[in-house]
Amino acid sequence: MSATDPINLVTIGGGTGLATLLRGLKSFLNLAEQRIAMTAIVTVTDDGKSSGRLRGEFSVLPPGDIRSCLVALADEDQLITQLFRHRYPGDGALGGHSLGNLIILALNQLSGDFLTAVDQAREMLGIRARILPSTLDRVDLVARVGNRMVRGQVSIKSQNAPIHELALTPPFARALPAAIDAILRADLITLGPGSLFTSVIATLLVKEISHALVESRAKKIYICNAMTEYDETDGYTAVDHVRRVLAYAPEMRLDYALFNSAPISIEMCERYAAEKAVALEPPDGVPADLREMQFVALPLASESRFVRHDPERLSRAIFEIYNRSKHRAVRQD
Repeated sequence: MSATDPINLVTIGGGTGLATLLRGLKSFLNLAEQRIAMTAIVTVTDDGKSSGRLRGEFSVLPPGDIRSCLVALADEDQLITQLFRHRYPGDGALGGHSLGNLIILALNQLSGDFLTAVDQAREMLGIRARILPSTLDRVDLVARVGNRMVRGQVSIKSQNAPIHELALTPPFARALPAAIDAILRADLITLGPGSLFTSVIATLLVKEISHALVESRAKKIYICNAMTEYDETDGYTAVDHVRRVLAYAPEMRLDYALFNSAPISIEMCERYAAEKAVALEPPDGVPADLREMQFVALPLASESRFVRHDPERLSRAIFEIYNRSKHRAVRQD
């Protein structure tokens, strides 16, 4: 790769975590000194709130996570971005629906194709990066929670207990060919941040996605959450998160795991403790079973109403890790 070639970046996940990352990456997409070609691969297993209602009524793929990614990458000052972000209040027929979800639904009905609808929404918002669903098949998550098998993301998370096993139904959902191609062409791939099972692992359950990740020669970074989630990862350590990702893609090589080292305030820890969630401490070292991986701990978390990764700091850390890996490879050659 020459200095003028773009970095082919693929981000994998869903929910708030992926949208947070994309919000930070947005400022890096137009850098004069280095072009970046980015593809976000988004899970489509959500069955709650507006997405779940539209999915049930119109047999459409859930648009919510994709809409969040589109809004994260769009110019916040545009009226069209504000419209995509707008959510109707109240308990009526429109109450709780995001207008962006309804626009994607309308575009899907006009074109007869969900992927075309997402591309048209991307063009409306002036976004250069690609947003791809992991599959165009209608899929659900199935989890073993305690001694019960539970179907559907909302039902799984409403059990208020850790997830022990996760599967996709139907199990052989087809990956989007463009998503596979993006993974195989990538120079850099990120997984997370986001809910360990229902955002990150949910995407790995599309078998062709996992197989492509195994074949890909890209540098791969897993971005660990800053906090546990009682309904998914109660009692987990940061290293447990890494091991669970690898358990669902056992032949995939992760080059780096990125952890937050910024201390979480006492006030925020107490607030999260009410939800039985705790801060994830960065590991002291790399355990023997993960010795081929490098652990990186940086102050990435920020606090407002919630503990989240700071989008700019997270994005900067990703590219610093990637550039160091390239320089190391050049020295070894």
